[in-house]
Amino acid sequence: MKNILKGAALLIGAACVGNVQGQRGPQIESPVVHPDRKVTFTLRAPGATSVELSAQFLRDNQALHAGSNGVWTVTVGPIEADLYPYNFVVDGVAVSDPSNMHLFPNERFKASLVDVPGEKPSLHAVQDVPRGEVSYCTYNSKTVGGIRPVLVYTPPGYREGNQRYPVFYLVSGTTDTEETWFKVGRANVIIDNLISQKRAVPMIVVMPYGNMMRGTPNPATPQAAEMYKAFADELVGSVMPFVESRYRAIAEREKRAIAGFSRGGGQSLFTGFTHIDKFAWIGSYSAYLTPEVFQKHFGEFAGKPESLNQQLKLLWLGVGKEDFLYRQAVAFDEFLNEKKITHQSLVTGGGHTWMNARHYLIETLQLYFK
Repeated sequence: MKNILKGAALLIGAACVGNVQGQRGPQIESPVVHPDRKVTFTLRAPGATSVELSAQFLRDNQALHAGSNGVWTVTVGPIEADLYPYNFVVDGVAVSDPSNMHLFPNERFKASLVDVPGEKPSLHAVQDVPRGEVSYCTYNSKTVGGIRPVLVYTPPGYREGNQRYPVFYLVSGTTDTEETWFKVGRANVIIDNLISQKRAVPMIVVMPYGNMMRGTPNPATPQAAEMYKAFADELVGSVMPFVESRYRAIAEREKRAIAGFSRGGGQSLFTGFTHIDKFAWIGSYSAYLTPEVFQKHFGEFAGKPESLNQQLKLLWLGVGKEDFLYRQAVAFDEFLNEKKITHQSLVTGGGHTWMNARHYLIETLQLYFK
């Protein structure tokens, strides 16, 4: 009976969602960001009995207030300047904002995005600087099989010139897609701005799809290494040959970097250590390897750290104090210290969020290839 009632509730919620998008009504503008950094969110849901706002700038959901014509609204803030995901909860069912074209690419639910600007333009905000290009590409996968997607950023002036560039492989996290670093991480905009300020080296950035179609084991388990290895095989065996045959990439280890967020951070660490002959720069954003996995697969580095230290230009770790992976990430940092493996680490506030992922990207882009 409990399952029947639950199913009925979902059907009712789905009907309300249908009403949100299926009925014509007044033109809705949502979200509206005000000069004082307060933001008004509006949703037309005439069949709903309750509507809430869920967002990463809120500790708890915020109720919207019903007005005329089934229009619900709420103003919240002021909100700290940043780019945030949010969604509505209509009678218990999560829905994106139908009035907002900016969506969070994900394998599951697509949240909406709101950009709250500060007094000064943020590095993820489009500015009047030379702009690079992002291309949607596909390649043949030897590991997963079939055609796989990948995004490739080329820096300003690439199309007109003949210069060769270093390559940064940037991997997104669990349930994210190859688009997430582009549309949520705003990697291309950040790099454009940093290059224009001479704070980053012009580079090609490759954003692959990290899902190896074999599940996502808990990163604390030995099975995670099997998935990491599949990604390493995919990147080195399929993605890199594709990129280096079609783009003016410098095919040298000191001109290759790899980093990622969450699952992508674990994949980047494993790939970089496995193929130290191909990567001299490794970054981990909110991720880690367990000491057991490191000892099993990279025991030679733990026993003779000077070999790794001589080969790596940079090993960088970042994590937030409220991140659910904070304890494990700090344990990995301490393990590297114990084994005398040279690295840099940064602990920030915040949790397992794309706000932090952008922060870590900004920090490391100013270090890679220098």
